[in-house]
Amino acid sequence: MSICGRAATDPDAPLPIDRTLRAVTIGSARTARQWSAGGVRLAAADDAALATAPGEYAALFDGQLHNAAEVIAALGPGAPARSGPAELALAAYRRWGEDFADRLIGDYACAVWDGESRRLALATDPGEMRPLFYWIGPHGELRFASEMGALWSEGDVPRSLDEDRICEWLTLLPMEAGRTLFSGIARVTGGSAAVWEAGRSRTTRWWRPERLPTLRLRDDDYPRAVLACLEEAVACRIAGDERIGSHLSGGLDSSGVTALAARRLAGEGRSLTAFTAAPDHSFIERPGRFGDEWGHAARVAAMHANIEHVRISNTDTPLEEVLDRRTQVQDVPLLNLSNTVWGSAIDREARDRRIGVMLIGQMGNMSFSYDGGELLGMEMRRGRIDRVAATLLAIRRAQHWRWATLAGAFADAAFPDLARRLRKLVGKGPPEFFDCCAINRDFLRARGREGEVLAYGGDLRRLSGGDSRMLRLGVLARSSIRGDFARTSRRLYGVDTRDPTIDRRLFELCLTIPEEQFLHHGVHRSLARRALRGIIPDLLVDEYRKGLQAADWAHGFEAALSGLKAEVARLRESRGSTKWIDLDRVQRMLDAWPGADAAGRLMATEYTTAVSRAIATGRFIRKIEGGNA
Repeated sequence: MSICGRAATDPDAPLPIDRTLRAVTIGSARTARQWSAGGVRLAAADDAALATAPGEYAALFDGQLHNAAEVIAALGPGAPARSGPAELALAAYRRWGEDFADRLIGDYACAVWDGESRRLALATDPGEMRPLFYWIGPHGELRFASEMGALWSEGDVPRSLDEDRICEWLTLLPMEAGRTLFSGIARVTGGSAAVWEAGRSRTTRWWRPERLPTLRLRDDDYPRAVLACLEEAVACRIAGDERIGSHLSGGLDSSGVTALAARRLAGEGRSLTAFTAAPDHSFIERPGRFGDEWGHAARVAAMHANIEHVRISNTDTPLEEVLDRRTQVQDVPLLNLSNTVWGSAIDREARDRRIGVMLIGQMGNMSFSYDGGELLGMEMRRGRIDRVAATLLAIRRAQHWRWATLAGAFADAAFPDLARRLRKLVGKGPPEFFDCCAINRDFLRARGREGEVLAYGGDLRRLSGGDSRMLRLGVLARSSIRGDFARTSRRLYGVDTRDPTIDRRLFELCLTIPEEQFLHHGVHRSLARRALRGIIPDLLVDEYRKGLQAADWAHGFEAALSGLKAEVARLRESRGSTKWIDLDRVQRMLDAWPGADAAGRLMATEYTTAVSRAIATGRFIRKIEGGNA
């Protein structure tokens, strides 16, 4: 699904768009449709929709609209005769103005041209699974497209990396809303509209989840409400006649999504193909984690006769091949090379099986399966010591924590900074921030951001002030690039990735639920466990360990070692990479590789985050500089 367009302050200005349209189109160019009026041209391709109305009104819609019936009812007699998503978006704009997208529920990006006011409104839903980018030229002309790379197709949009955004990318600092890695190119922020008028743009924010009131129900009603909402979110994303696949791990999120989808599809006589990535090699187990999720996933699949369960190797494809293939078509660097290997293998297998829709549960741990981890700190700040003590005792009873672990949890809640320092002194703290990041420290200091990075330490909890709602919204915002990765899967493999756990209705519901419901009776992720009891096997509901993705990553990394060293040598010819990345450190780490069977926890942190992310970012920079031919 692809949309693009141009608007100029001069109604008589020429507006060539064909190159942009070709660049943004994923399928056949014959599906493209264009519309133009004085000073504006809009285009849709693939499955995107275009609608027009008298008075030089037009709309583009990319994605799915899940509440069409509600929008039609709200429009009343003014509803359009044809109720496609583009027609409804246009009618909603004409009725409710710039906040029109607040009425639309779904995974979408859309654009509406108001010919009367010569105004263009661009909007995306809060989940941003369908990204939208725009650029305003020196004379006020606006260009937009559903892929950033398409904006460069006409040749006059600059392609210059923004140093502050590169700094934020490498350190995982939250990026300013609406910014991208490129100077002058903006993205439409989820839950907002970018409005262009008279050569200037402004942003109107229509989604304000921080204002949602707290929901007060009986304890048993919370999981019922969540389950009903999750069922609806899944059902919306599998409607139609496309073949459905799902990622199925051993955790609550993907298991719940898969089970609910299978149950729904069975009622329609349809099947589901569930894919589980699993290790083929030895790996080092970690406390509280389990590295082979196949057994747990198989228990879910066995509950449904209409599930075909497919095992995918964590090291299915050479790491450097995945890096090269995805970097060629993606507008942001890869974040986790080892996970991208098995993720791409699932996409490829889905393509070969002609699966059109892939369900995931990526944001579940920030919505219905949030762990309640901020409750102790919140109660401590409120001075409710009795509740803190009661919660700790409940955790001990439910999860059999040792007293030392409880003491650590209390210290984290009461004295977080001191607790971090003490753990560091005794060698039991988490990895140091720069163990996970290979940014050039001289560059960081030159930008004046070293203090900010050290204070943040890669942990959004330090920026959320202990407010669980703000923490979850912060993670949602920091993960806005999820749509870029999904777009790459559509372009490379024809697979449309959909995440029911990021559904706006579900996310809003979970934000309104009191914190204690997520840690009910001392059980972390209690809300999800109660909601899914009877939907997925008790083995998974009662599993307190977390799955460890790509547990045997070190074997794929070792096989790619010579290729990664060659890539670092090429990065030394890249101006940006040498300035922004500590290539000497990356080289030292590669030279000191201890072998796949010796890569323990700290090694995993250093190689899968600092080294891999640095190489992936450098590879992307090299592409932008024109060095990947």
